[in-house]
Amino acid sequence: MTTTTCPSAAVSPRPRRRLRWGRVPIYLVLGTLCLGSVAAFAWVFMISLKTTEEFLTTSPWALPQALHFENYVSAWRNAHIGSYFGNSVLASTIGAGASVLVSAMAAYVIARVEFKLNDFFATYFLIGYMVPTMLTIIPLWFSLVEIGMGSGLTPLILLYIASGVPFNTFVLRGFFESLPSDLEEAATVDGASPFRVFWQIMLPLALPGLTSTFLINFLSLWNEFFLALIFLRQENATLPLGLFYVSQRASYSAQWAELFAAMLIASVPVLVVFGLLQNQVTRAMTAGAVKG
Repeated sequence: MTTTTCPSAAVSPRPRRRLRWGRVPIYLVLGTLCLGSVAAFAWVFMISLKTTEEFLTTSPWALPQALHFENYVSAWRNAHIGSYFGNSVLASTIGAGASVLVSAMAAYVIARVEFKLNDFFATYFLIGYMVPTMLTIIPLWFSLVEIGMGSGLTPLILLYIASGVPFNTFVLRGFFESLPSDLEEAATVDGASPFRVFWQIMLPLALPGLTSTFLINFLSLWNEFFLALIFLRQENATLPLGLFYVSQRASYSAQWAELFAAMLIASVPVLVVFGLLQNQVTRAMTAGAVKG
């Protein structure tokens, strides 16, 4: 038995996208910026593979005569980048995670629970986000000194948590307001408490927003320098402050290749994490949009 195929059933080729000449200048500018960023990373990587003698005697644009990957080992051990790296992971992860969790609870109440002070608390968090940290650092420092927490990772992490709550609450409030209320109402009818509704229903639905907010906070705290300079010492410094100490060490000992290696160690993990989480956030938001 033979079958015939209708001409109308044939798959038509995809239409080709026409090049919009008005966007060509934008593409050229973005391409130039991208090449500039890649060239900067390539130059730092090239310098990090040189010896101190090569760095001081050859052109900054000259290729290294040999690949000295031991500079990275020296930066990790001798310059204590490994210790600074661990402190940054600890402070950034705990600070961003706890801040997002606390903000999620506050944002859920403001967005989903109706009471007279909804607008007041929303404005309160917004004002807290608008106040610069530098204006509050002096009373904060004196307050922490009074309770014996004038230095160390613990007060720094507490400040990281508190400083991220206003922004996170402002962002997550809009996300919670956009979530459908069908599952929430069904769970309430079945006898679930508001606490259980939040943890088992609304929080999983808000996972894309929580992931995005955590990513923004993590990257911001990873590069934070001002609070770390005030509350940390060299033995418990994070990476931004540690790079400052490494640069001082390089100016006295001329270990410039070690400094460039430390810079790459500090920057590459952030780029990798951002790339991985960016794809995860995109997939989660697409799935959430289809389900909603």
